[in-house]
Amino acid sequence: MNQIKPEKLNVETMGAIFIIALVSFFILANFAVGFIFPLFLIIMSVAFLITCFYPRSGLYAIIFLTFIFERFFTLSPIILGRAEYKLCSLDIIFLGVIGGIIFNWLSRKNPSSILPLKRGGGILVADYFLIAFIVLATIYFFFSVFVLKNDFALAFSNFKNYAFYSLFYFAILFLIDSKKNLVQLFKFALAGAIGIIFFIVYGILSGSGLWSEFTPLSTEGVRMLAFPHAFYLSMAMIFSLGWIYFKKDNFSKYFPYLAVIWSVGIIGSMMRHLWIGLFIAVIFLYFILPQENKIVFRKAIIKYSWVILTIFVFVFYIAVLFPHSNLNKNSIEVFSVIKNRVISTTNIYDESISWRNAVWHSAIKEYTESPIFGLGFGKKIFIEIGSYKNLVEIRNIHNSFITLLVQTGFLGTGIFIFFIWDVIKESFKKARVSVSDNLNIFRFTALSILIFYLIIFMFQPYLETNLLGIFFWINLGILRSYENFRNK
Repeated sequence: MNQIKPEKLNVETMGAIFIIALVSFFILANFAVGFIFPLFLIIMSVAFLITCFYPRSGLYAIIFLTFIFERFFTLSPIILGRAEYKLCSLDIIFLGVIGGIIFNWLSRKNPSSILPLKRGGGILVADYFLIAFIVLATIYFFFSVFVLKNDFALAFSNFKNYAFYSLFYFAILFLIDSKKNLVQLFKFALAGAIGIIFFIVYGILSGSGLWSEFTPLSTEGVRMLAFPHAFYLSMAMIFSLGWIYFKKDNFSKYFPYLAVIWSVGIIGSMMRHLWIGLFIAVIFLYFILPQENKIVFRKAIIKYSWVILTIFVFVFYIAVLFPHSNLNKNSIEVFSVIKNRVISTTNIYDESISWRNAVWHSAIKEYTESPIFGLGFGKKIFIEIGSYKNLVEIRNIHNSFITLLVQTGFLGTGIFIFFIWDVIKESFKKARVSVSDNLNIFRFTALSILIFYLIIFMFQPYLETNLLGIFFWINLGILRSYENFRNK
């Protein structure tokens, strides 16, 4: 049996690890003593410079750090006195990625000859649509601030999420230009997913997930894992399933065990829409797999089902044997909470469901005033549910599709939909032509993750929150860049 020989760490991987170590130290120092601006300035300057020279290092570090530290890496602002500046660690490193790409590209003797958009059969229609979307978002930002006089901070946040972070799509085209680089990107993502196991164990031992307080439950119970961590594990789960069915190597043999642990975290997060999205994405993955992989898929699903059922029966049996134990008490509570969360998906009186219904109705009503161009960025809408009255930011109405429609109208939403459609169409067309290509694992799993995204878009502000949205653009970039390195 052939063993995979360990590869030496290259400069880009070492650079990514060094950036991760520096930024992790800064974030942990924040937890201990609070924000220290001189320390932030030194560490982020070093991280920025490394990224400018090695932009892939910055990209890998962004993925890992977001998986582990989520909002404390992507949303924590610079604090000077009582003032806060919305320039986060993520923004600085990503600016370094963009700067490094531009510098490396222009330093070539003939920059136009290696332009990634010209590889793989030329520029796709999707690229033009995304460029148009970015330009439109920029126009909307300035128009909303200087003409409509909307809230600057809210408008700028929309601009960053729609126009700035969407540049991850093009960053992937420039940086992930070989199978080796793509595999390395996934290794950092999987390392982050494995690191999240710590948070699962912490949640089980403490009775509540670390940082889960940012998304309180609308029903009784607690989250054993924070929502963003469960979201990252959902993507890792889809990828690991695809890897198992396509690849038989020493690495894939660990995925079944990881999948069981990750499942505990995803279920323990109590995020109903993740359960629904993951279920649909896995079904979708099954139907787009080649026939020979479907057979392996069915066998694996049966095997996993038996493993999960065995664990459930074993825990239930032990709990029954010791009726006064903490295990018995905790098992009953967990089962009750999960049952209530499942039942609540059909309960129109559930607090979160009724809130969404009210705010979506108000948003659509406002949208009808300007259906073509929308209301712009930075606006709030008034909602009333019984005695509850509040002004809600449009960007935070927990449905990215409605948010996009209300803010950019039919024009912006139409461009966005055509962009997504063209990426999906091109991916399906090329996947069917080369079904025997081993690299299709990345295409099939990326397509399934895209479907997962399109389902969960309807329940949370994914496009409007950077720690959730950046992987949407990264995933689309992977689908688009596939032809750049398929034959390498």
